Amino acid sequence: MTGLSGAALLEVTSAAATNAGLALVAAAVIIRCLRVRWHRTEAVHVVHGEEHALRWHTTRYEIHEEPWHRPPVPAPAPGAEVVVWYHSRHPEHWRLSTPHRSAWALAVCGAGLVLLGLLMPVLQ
Repeated sequence: MTGLSGAALLEVTSAAATNAGLALVAAAVIIRCLRVRWHRTEAVHVVHGEEHALRWHTTRYEIHEEPWHRPPVPAPAPGAEVVVWYHSRHPEHWRLSTPHRSAWALAVCGAGLVLLGLLMPVLQ
């Protein structure tokens, strides 16, 4: 491939990478906006007999307690603080890991594709 056909292929590949990257970044922003109601807080590990639970304050300053059905194998001591992510309107929906992790992966991949698509014609 020499001449014009090689340059045309480079432009098409560059445009495809840039557009795919922009789509991934847009998807990451949409996911982040949909999960804006998730909040991070510190919860206290509470033990009632054999039952484990987590207790935290919501954004409305209410004390909320949820059962912790599967604590880690060396369970934290009663009274230990645990980082919890919860939904502000439905505090019964909670998790121990950040709900935005998939959005970060999409944003990083999308930014990499956009950068690759913009640099391909320059580095020809």
